[in-house]
Amino acid sequence: MGLLLLLVEPSLAQDNPNWRACPVIATLPADMDWTEPLEQRRRFQLRQCGGDPVVVLGIEKGKAEPSLVFHSPDGYPRLLAHVRNVLVFQSGGGASDHVRVFAFRLGKPTLALKTATKDHIEVKPPGESVTIVVPPTTNPGPGGRFPPPPRPKLYRFPIEY
Repeated sequence: MGLLLLLVEPSLAQDNPNWRACPVIATLPADMDWTEPLEQRRRFQLRQCGGDPVVVLGIEKGKAEPSLVFHSPDGYPRLLAHVRNVLVFQSGGGASDHVRVFAFRLGKPTLALKTATKDHIEVKPPGESVTIVVPPTTNPGPGGRFPPPPRPKLYRFPIEY
């Protein structure tokens, strides 16, 4: 089981048909059924529109049309990690970075996490789940000093076999 990390933010818009004209930049299988053709397997597909914005599609097993279409308002993500049925994005979005996790759950693609941070997230290699470590956002107090940082938040997403 491999971990794909690319140093590289996305919005739900199911009904926007423009994604169909965007070129496919990656198709990532969300299962281990290597005997099936890729177009029959559950999968994530990334498309890039107009040079920067990325569209994430979640396509169920045996289907041609996606049941999840996610448009990126912030352009190409600065971090992209894929582990089987989990796809992780971190992208710049103004004052904070946006973190999105997509996951297939019981064969259906979902937006499993939507959060923000001002630091780099960590994607820990899988065992039975993929762990995402999100540093908390801290702000200076009234005197301009930063308080001790709280512990990072851990999110776990189960690997589906």
